[in-house]
Amino acid sequence: MRESDSRRWGTIGVFCIFALGLGLGWGGASIWMTHALRDRDAADVDVARSRLEAEEMRLLDLDPGQRERFLEAKHEVYGEIRRVLGRNRPEIEGILRRGDVKIRPMLSPRQLAVYDRLEARYRLSLPERPAGADD
Repeated sequence: MRESDSRRWGTIGVFCIFALGLGLGWGGASIWMTHALRDRDAADVDVARSRLEAEEMRLLDLDPGQRERFLEAKHEVYGEIRRVLGRNRPEIEGILRRGDVKIRPMLSPRQLAVYDRLEARYRLSLPERPAGADD
């Protein structure tokens, strides 16, 4: 009877160690992925765009020549988009101000400080209005 009891406790011990290792591994991987996703989401728009371009090129299975032409075309398109957004910057600012009027009253002082920091970073990422764009 003593041998079966020690064998049972040994099996329970091995199971507990396995479960503990599994839990620690799972928790560590979850924390690592949370940090990785936060870093990715906080990245600059250009970093996110280049990550998206790389994924598109991978899915399209482009050869090196196609990749070069693809990137040239994408950068030209993004330059045009930035130019149009810059030309419309006053209108975009007005839209953002109207959104602020609706959002700011619902936030606590702590949330308002975070919101102001996020909005300032977002507005800095908007393209500047080009000189002579008074059309």
